[in-house]
Amino acid sequence: MTGLRGGGPALPSAAQCVPVTVLALKVLADLRSWAAEHPQVLGATPIEALAISTAAISPWRGAEELGPAARMYVWAYALDDHVEQNVRSLDELDDLFGRCEAVVRGGGRDDSHPLLASLSGWQSALERAPRYPELAGLWGDRFAEALRGERYDWTAGLARDRGEGPSDPQEYLAYAASSNAWITHFPRWATDERDGLVEAVPVLDAALETIEVAVRLSNDLATFERERAEPGQNNILMYDTSPGWVRDELDRRSRAAQEQLDPLAAAGFAPAVELLRLLDWSVTFYSGADFRGWGSDRGPTGPFGGLPASPPVSRPH
Repeated sequence: MTGLRGGGPALPSAAQCVPVTVLALKVLADLRSWAAEHPQVLGATPIEALAISTAAISPWRGAEELGPAARMYVWAYALDDHVEQNVRSLDELDDLFGRCEAVVRGGGRDDSHPLLASLSGWQSALERAPRYPELAGLWGDRFAEALRGERYDWTAGLARDRGEGPSDPQEYLAYAASSNAWITHFPRWATDERDGLVEAVPVLDAALETIEVAVRLSNDLATFERERAEPGQNNILMYDTSPGWVRDELDRRSRAAQEQLDPLAAAGFAPAVELLRLLDWSVTFYSGADFRGWGSDRGPTGPFGGLPASPPVSRPH
């Protein structure tokens, strides 16, 4: 159908919107419960927008199946916020990231900080997913890559505050895993029991890494006006680039991902379709909005205002 007064964009009927809406509400209910278990770090994250995003990308899945992916969305946002707002030294950052990686690779529990406690419980649940044993090595490697991206952003942002920031956009893009698109999508693979998933992972993995760069670029275009006024930020438009250059690079990466996935998607392979939906959703959403400031992440004085600081990371003795 067309817009109500004609001439507008094609819109789904109200009835067609109901399944995704209901799914998003179920995912949101789970996220609210989980955030209440770790309010110091998860309570001020944009869980409403993340629940809607999770449902829109994977509308054929059930809320329970999407729980691990949605929770990792929230955890990744909480990690990013904590690193930006509370971490004051590289030693502190490396200690935190080392502990995170130990939880993911070793499966042990770490309760020394709410971020680590929430990750420990999440990781323990993920290890019971049907595909996890076959994909555990890839998960550990890509999780470590995401942390390296976060570390690069932190060090580059600090240098930029001192007038010494990097300027090579290709260096920046080499650390695009900081967008966390890979680690937030992976739980969908771990919980997928369909035939052929593991065999298709090399193609899916390569495409998701391409999409990760596109998501990073889309996010940077959406957030630059806010981030340029904040200390410690790192954005592709702070390098030797222009918005036009970024859009061209975004288009190139998007086309590359589509070419990688089209054969599988044309055959109806749902994980490939899901990745194309991730790309479509992310690029389209960021073209008109940012995830921040819509709901639970709004402080009492407006977006980002009045957020409580997380307790410091415990140090090993």
